[in-house]
Amino acid sequence: MTGLITKPASRMRNRMNGAMPPVEERGHLELRLWLRMINCSMKMESLLSQRLRKEFKISMARFDVMSRLERFPEGLTMSELSRRLIVSNGAITGLVDKLAEAGLVTRREDPNDRRSMIVRLTRKGRDNFLRMARRHEEWVVSILGELSVAAQSELMQNLTLLQRNLDLHGRA
Repeated sequence: MTGLITKPASRMRNRMNGAMPPVEERGHLELRLWLRMINCSMKMESLLSQRLRKEFKISMARFDVMSRLERFPEGLTMSELSRRLIVSNGAITGLVDKLAEAGLVTRREDPNDRRSMIVRLTRKGRDNFLRMARRHEEWVVSILGELSVAAQSELMQNLTLLQRNLDLHGRA
């Protein structure tokens, strides 16, 4: 852990009472920032997932499938859906099976490749998704709306810079 400490311990003491900050506060700011972003993301996803399950009796994973399909009215193959959601083909199959049982999606053979199935939202699926998406948006606005407009703008600017930096690292 000593490799993570950037300042000598004597310089990090609280000037008021001489106390040392907790170990987790003595490491690299970058590591603490990364852990905080992960923690916030996980908490946000958990809150939204709980609300989707409570109000609509649907998992976040099924909501994500419907969200992706809503953006592609012509449908997506199971493999495209799997790739776009970054989940296994097996996981997509299970999610699509449950959505099809509920009448929210249809599957049909791909006319260009009979080995492949195209998944589309049904009218019922699209209507249900749009209702859920409106509530999801309200929840996100409510949660993040507790930050001031200035704080939201600054956070957006900083996350945009981070995303650009990550894109650059991804090309290397």
